[in-house]
Amino acid sequence: MSNLPQRTLYLNNLNSSIKKPLMQKAIKTLFSSHGQVIAVDIVRTKHLRGQAWVTLGTQAEATEAMSKLQGFMLFDKPVRCQYAKESNDRVSKSEGTFVPKDVKEKRDKKRRERLEKEAAAAEETAKRQKAEEPATGETLGDPNAPPSARLFCPSLPLECTAEMLSVLFSPYPGFVRASLPRSGVGFVEYLDENQATEAKKALDGFKLTPTDSLSLFYGK
Repeated sequence: MSNLPQRTLYLNNLNSSIKKPLMQKAIKTLFSSHGQVIAVDIVRTKHLRGQAWVTLGTQAEATEAMSKLQGFMLFDKPVRCQYAKESNDRVSKSEGTFVPKDVKEKRDKKRRERLEKEAAAAEETAKRQKAEEPATGETLGDPNAPPSARLFCPSLPLECTAEMLSVLFSPYPGFVRASLPRSGVGFVEYLDENQATEAKKALDGFKLTPTDSLSLFYGK
């Protein structure tokens, strides 16, 4: 996937036999014909050769230079250009966006940890919702289902929410929580079946709207 457009370009396939000062001067001269060259950085190590980063005055200049100089023969090798993954430090400092490496690493680590926690929470929520899905044959409610601590509420009006059910059922002893695994279908849980039965007797048939009454069944 291509990197986002910016002022800094990443160059590779450079002739590593050319001395660094000469290569820097050649790159600056070459790119200066397409805009203001802010910096040319060449890093050479045992495993990092033939690469450079050149930063121009504007993103538009960088884009034009990349387009015009892609494949340009420099010291007998075609230059490959693309947008750099990150801005040059000098550019970041001038723009007020520079973050020291150690600070950036700590920030990235916290971000990864936060994303992992969010992903785990989303997975747990998905599992809970799946467990709360009505069982086959339970969609309309079973009037002969044995008493349980869980009440099933089918055919709820579309505007009904878990918060609304909580307000309705929480005054009765033993209330644990209310949930809507999908629109129009709800569950209400109590600590035991006797407490659920008390709430069922009191609220079965309760008028939720002028045209919608609450139907309650024991859940599975």
